[in-house]
Amino acid sequence: MTEDVQDALLQVAKAMDNLARVFEHRMTELRALGDSDDQVREVVNAVQAIKDSGAIYLTWANHYAKKISGAEETSDMEDDDFIEEE
Repeated sequence: MTEDVQDALLQVAKAMDNLARVFEHRMTELRALGDSDDQVREVVNAVQAIKDSGAIYLTWANHYAKKISGAEETSDMEDDDFIEEE
């Protein structure tokens, strides 16, 4: 896989992580403001959805990036490199 493709994938991973962090920050704000449990739960669900869908997207993007670059299934960068653990 070329360096520019790897860089692009990492940028997307960082953007997805940043979005989840912004949502988490909002969740903290809502809790501090005493908003309803339903509102906080909605943000918790949004955070998890962003993390899950981001992981799925990045796994497929990495897969296709390898395919179009002619790289073997194994490379220096694995699918797990894009998935940040909680």
